[in-house]
Amino acid sequence: MVTVTGIISGSETNNALYKANSSTIRSLRYIRAQRIEGPQDGSFSLKGDNIRYTAKSTVSGIPGNHSKIRFTFLQSDRITPIPPSNLRFIINDIDGPNNEALATNCDANLRFLGTANPTNLNVINMPPNILAIGVVEENDGPTSRVMFEFKDVSVVELDNYANNGYLKDFDMNDDYPISKPIYVKCNSFTSNIYTQKDSVATNQSSEFKNEKELYMVITEPIYFDNDNSNIRSDAVFELKKVVDILNKYPELIIELRSHTDAKADDKYNMKLSNRRAKSSVQWIVKNGIDSKRIIGKGFGETKLVNECSNGVKCTEEQHQLNRRTEFVVINPEVIK
Repeated sequence: MVTVTGIISGSETNNALYKANSSTIRSLRYIRAQRIEGPQDGSFSLKGDNIRYTAKSTVSGIPGNHSKIRFTFLQSDRITPIPPSNLRFIINDIDGPNNEALATNCDANLRFLGTANPTNLNVINMPPNILAIGVVEENDGPTSRVMFEFKDVSVVELDNYANNGYLKDFDMNDDYPISKPIYVKCNSFTSNIYTQKDSVATNQSSEFKNEKELYMVITEPIYFDNDNSNIRSDAVFELKKVVDILNKYPELIIELRSHTDAKADDKYNMKLSNRRAKSSVQWIVKNGIDSKRIIGKGFGETKLVNECSNGVKCTEEQHQLNRRTEFVVINPEVIK
């Protein structure tokens, strides 16, 4: 039980210091709230005794409207973190579809994620992350609430997805109770979701493959014109394969991952890959697939498959290997 009693500095900025106390964490005196990564921004303020984060996003839709935020729980000197403690956030009113989501890394001592029963959130475990995505547009309702409970932490990081002006109130003292909660624990990279090869029949080998500890749809490379995110005619054939597989397996969920080479600026490549992921997802949704079953994410040049990073001389063929789109199967256990 943590109560926020005021904001000391940084109101309406992306780096704020809050006054706080807790009956169970005696050393807690302050909370530092920061937006630590983009591509989008946001600002912190105080709403009652909750920390409010309002998105400042130039991009609409997930995953382009992403910003990573960090909460650091501090002692009286405003610098030293508290000893590792158990902490719980409840966040209200996550709207959808494709408007808002909240995620965290399962390796960061997350005990579980919780939501109401029934819920208007789609909870998806994509090791090492778990996320809750809004699926309907709604106003303050218990079915759009999500709880993140952590064990033995003094710092918490969350991936915030929100269109411009959308806000989230982070409650730590049960202002937003969840009735009949459903608790979801993380799968890990060692779970059968990513490594169990026997879960899919061998006659599906022409549709799927195991690669880099991931289970993926087999497609030929999908190309984009230079500095462009429009779907080319030669890419349509491969995207149609993905649509056919999603129709064949109606419970299947796929994460579309877009990657670039390292020839341009890092930030530019991240934005470009997000645009390409978004346009590919939009094409798939327009061709009859529910948006809850296909998630797009851009990785820029962060996951190169060779040594062709910034400043390294490479051939065009070597750079092309990094310009790729992957279709990662989130729940291969549904493939019969």
